[in-house]
Amino acid sequence: MTPATPVPALWPDRFGDELYRFALSRVSDADVAEELVQETFLSALDGLATFRAEASERTWLFVILRRKIIDHYRRQARATQVSLDELSENGATEADFFTPENGHWTGPQAPASWLNADAALEQQELHEILQRCQERLSPQQGAVFAMRFVEELSAEEICQELGLSSANYWVIVHRAKLQLRRCLEKHGLGEN
Repeated sequence: MTPATPVPALWPDRFGDELYRFALSRVSDADVAEELVQETFLSALDGLATFRAEASERTWLFVILRRKIIDHYRRQARATQVSLDELSENGATEADFFTPENGHWTGPQAPASWLNADAALEQQELHEILQRCQERLSPQQGAVFAMRFVEELSAEEICQELGLSSANYWVIVHRAKLQLRRCLEKHGLGEN
């Protein structure tokens, strides 16, 4: 049973592991995840007087952690800028992959189905490769990609949180997808 009044001394034992796993699944860096959980506990402690018990203590801590993760993404996104020349590094440009009329993959570049990757071992391997590929995105691309496809925030929310224009947001998402695709293909996924 959850006590009516939060007991901060019990938070690490009661919620620490769960919060850490949640943070780690979002940021893929053990040190950062640990730091985010610590920041969550400190923020909760600072705001203890404002806790109104309208939600459970656990829910309240997760809400704070989600805000900390978004703050982390925001800092990460501001760390560097994406170069316009980044995609032409290997000679290919966006025009090589997408039709300008509708933004869909061009025929020869369309990704192959990954439906054969349904065995548990293959899924685990796919997850690990995807995580490594996500880590190779620029900080801004990584932040936008995680907020959109992991946190499932809307484009409007992401633009507001990161101070991006709608056009800039779509360019970043577009480039992140291209980078991930290239990385996944280098690891033997999605090749025809």
